[in-house]
Amino acid sequence: MYGNILTNPELLQIEDKKYYSSCYCGLCRALRDKHKQISRLTINYDMTFLVILLNEVYKESNIEKTCRCILHPLKKRTYLKGRFIDYVSDMNVLLAYYNLLDDWNDDKNVIAGSYAKLLKKEFNKVSSKYPIKAKIIEKNLKELNEIEKKNILNPDLPAKCCGNFFGEVFSPYEDEFSKKLKDFGNSLGKFVYIEDACIDLNSDIKHKRYNPLITSSKLEFDDMLNLLLADCIENYKKLNISNKILENVLYSGIWTKYEIYKKKGEKNK
Repeated sequence: MYGNILTNPELLQIEDKKYYSSCYCGLCRALRDKHKQISRLTINYDMTFLVILLNEVYKESNIEKTCRCILHPLKKRTYLKGRFIDYVSDMNVLLAYYNLLDDWNDDKNVIAGSYAKLLKKEFNKVSSKYPIKAKIIEKNLKELNEIEKKNILNPDLPAKCCGNFFGEVFSPYEDEFSKKLKDFGNSLGKFVYIEDACIDLNSDIKHKRYNPLITSSKLEFDDMLNLLLADCIENYKKLNISNKILENVLYSGIWTKYEIYKKKGEKNK
């Protein structure tokens, strides 16, 4: 469900690549500082997208700093500090914990279960800080699990659950931007869920896992995704912002994994 909100780096200018990298590094640093080293393993590109989105909507100015990174020890890395990077690091921990529990419950993945235990203390901190958000996310994930257990093959229902908690995470405050951010996050969450279901279909059939698209024709996938993304882009436009990185993701990068999946299918044929 996570990891599809990617950029297409080939279409990004150098300055945009630098900014994206500094947001990603800033999020990684915030995870370390706020939620200990162990939380850094939960970082993903979806949350970097959210940092850039919120910075753009709220016209946020971040503090630029440099540091040395364990993965890149020879050269100092530029990273950003700011309120939305801190907020997204909290949401990152919240979603990562639930995702690990989901992996444990679905497949009894021992690594995911053990990691969830290590992250539990930080998860509790974030839940206490954002009780309403934690409750909404948990409620929708429980509904999603029930849909999966009952093997309900209406893709709109699980996609709606995913959209609901994406929408909640995308809105840090109840203010003039809240509804538009929730609508955008909601539509993006639905797209991500269905795209993920398309990509995982063959694997889910093989391993006898739930997938709401099992009875759907693969010929319908392109049209289904295009309709969902069109709604998402309409909601993005209502935010009245223009950002090359965000638009790179929405018009190109978000298709990356799906295009790889389609190419694999063509090769198998």
